[in-house]
This record gives sequence, structure tokens and C-alpha cells, in this order.
Amino acid sequence: MSGRICAFVALLVSLFAFAGTAQAAPSAPPAQRGTALILSAQYSDFDGNAVKATVLTCGRGDQHPRGALACATLASAGADLQVMQADGRACTFHYAPVEVRMFGFWRGAPVNEVHTYPNSCVMLAHTGALFDF
Repeated sequence: MSGRICAFVALLVSLFAFAGTAQAAPSAPPAQRGTALILSAQYSDFDGNAVKATVLTCGRGDQHPRGALACATLASAGADLQVMQADGRACTFHYAPVEVRMFGFWRGAPVNEVHTYPNSCVMLAHTGALFDF
């Protein structure tokens, strides 16, 4: 467990170092400004209280397994979880809440969002590749 904590602290330190670099060049076009987001999903008791996390940079150093698609999903919604629409897949009404968090910088702008979905199917239907890690 302490290895996970050390890895998470290292991610936070690198995020803040990257964020400082991203703010140093505000004259860059919005699409080229720095992106460094920590994405996490906490599942309910039904799913074993699992917590998953990754870093999305939309470039080099991206740890997200579907980074390019996740960045495209974010771009289409303006990095707003509330705007993301479901893709039409059929999900059960089983209540096993999943809380997702997105913290960091999207194209140079600070982001800090938390949203809870009723289950993992609904979460994936709304967020697509973003929280599919």
C-alpha cells in the first residue's frame, strides 16, 4: 500500500511541476496549452471498493491506456463532465455508484470536477474512454 501512496505523491509532484510549465506560456493557442489531469474512479462495495487512477496529458508521458480517445472525448465536451451525453447503450438499473474525479489542467485551464454515476455501465456510457482504464 505504501508503494501506491508514494506513486500517487510522485504523480502529484509531477503534475504541479508540469502545471507550472504550462502557465509560463499563456500566449500559446488553447489547443496547445498544457494538459495534465489526474483521473480517478472509486467503485462501490458491490465492486469491492476498488479505486483506479491514471494521468492524462494528451501527449508524451500519457499513462492513460486510451489517451488519444480520452482527449478527443474531453475536447468534444469542453472538459465538462456535466455536458457529456450517454452513448445510447443499455444499462441495468442496478445501483452500485461510481464516483469519478478529474483534477489538474485542461489546455492550461484548471479543472476540478467530481461526479457520481449510478453504476459503472452508466459511467462508461457518459464518459466513454475518459474513465475506461
